[in-house]
Amino acid sequence: MKITVYRYKVYDYQHDDHAYIPPHYATREYIEQLEGATIIEYDHLEVEASDLDALGRIVVRED
Repeated sequence: MKITVYRYKVYDYQHDDHAYIPPHYATREYIEQLEGATIIEYDHLEVEASDLDALGRIVVRED
């Protein structure tokens, strides 16, 4: 089964609102439960559900 995963930003409000973009994509459900996270809607992939880790994330190498 295919699942849509998204790239996202996590803001660090304690350090001048700097944004960090993790090296993986994640499901909308995972991202929404993170504090200070924003989904990058235009940066998404469709992957097999079996390729996700237990949290709903997948590392995508950009070579």
